Amino acid sequence: MSSDAPAPPAAPAPGNRTSLPLVFAEAGRQLDICNACRYCEGLCAVFPALERRSVFENGDISQIANLCHDCRACFDACMYSEPHEFQLNIPKALTAVRAEDYRRYVWPRRVPRLFRGWTGVFSGAVIASLVVVAISVLQVGWSGLLIENSGPHSPYDLISSNVTLLILFAPFGYSAVVIAAACRAYWREVGGAPGGMTGRAIRHAVWYALTMRYLRGGGEECYYPEDEKPSAGRRHLHAMVMYGFGLCTVSTTAAAFMQHGFALEPPYDPLSVPVITGTVGGIGLVVGCAGLLLLKAKASKVTSFAQMTVKDYGFLVGLEFLALTGLLTLFVRHTPAFGIVYLVHLASVVLSFGMAPYSKFVHLVYRFLAVVRDNLEREHEAATKDAERTA
Repeated sequence: MSSDAPAPPAAPAPGNRTSLPLVFAEAGRQLDICNACRYCEGLCAVFPALERRSVFENGDISQIANLCHDCRACFDACMYSEPHEFQLNIPKALTAVRAEDYRRYVWPRRVPRLFRGWTGVFSGAVIASLVVVAISVLQVGWSGLLIENSGPHSPYDLISSNVTLLILFAPFGYSAVVIAAACRAYWREVGGAPGGMTGRAIRHAVWYALTMRYLRGGGEECYYPEDEKPSAGRRHLHAMVMYGFGLCTVSTTAAAFMQHGFALEPPYDPLSVPVITGTVGGIGLVVGCAGLLLLKAKASKVTSFAQMTVKDYGFLVGLEFLALTGLLTLFVRHTPAFGIVYLVHLASVVLSFGMAPYSKFVHLVYRFLAVVRDNLEREHEAATKDAERTA
């Protein structure tokens, strides 16, 4: 990172950033320099997206920030990072923008202090636990929390099926509405679909997500947790978390189908679809989250943004606890401890649903929308060039 590297060509004039927080202005400054230099244009999808723009308006910065998958390859390649006077740190600048996007697109924008950060996690856990335990006590009494009969126990021994659905769908419905509104606000901010929405753009975005395409960095994997050494560890652990979560979703869906479609009530056989997919998915979540927590602890602080790091830890710890309590519920379902363990797991599910819009969970939807938008830009650019050639 030489401080006497030649200066890049003059950057284009900045776009309209006057109404944005300072993190946007700083990101815009750095993107202007990157767009003039273009040394990193082959690294990832961010830099071709830069080249399609001559100025950066409000939505352009958000689009590029959410298209970035934080591989950090550009920081290692950049000749204008510190100690150069330009002080470029694109990974940190774009992470700061994403953190601001996660705040400004949701409702309410200003979450009460009681529910922020680790205090919010603790407060939410206490409230969710009290609600779940209170409902169970109203249905079965204090003595019913410790089930003494032999054999595998059913969660409906503690809370009835209909009440359980209500407990789960209330926070889920709230979060779905908030996240949907946030997605709509984001999509309008970045300019919508250039040339119209296409199935091809969506299909490619799904495939890129399933194959973790943009977690490969510039082709040599992510420069994470170390800025000078590429590694596939982050991509593999992400895959374990994503597919583990997907299997847990399959488990829940299969259980609902068996219950409502075939009148088969839990508990289910160890070789049933809900139990097998839930167990494998839970193990994947436990291992994947633990690995990502270790990587996060070793990650360079130079390219990290403190506010997002807190969100990362909160999200991973929450998923880890959710998976561990789910697996423990299965392992103790023949014991009197089942009631307490199940209620703790149910409270963690309620908390996860209710806090999803304000946690790192939303990066899933913003990044997916950013990839869809990027695919549409590429298609529109190709169609425009074809039209010019045939004109």
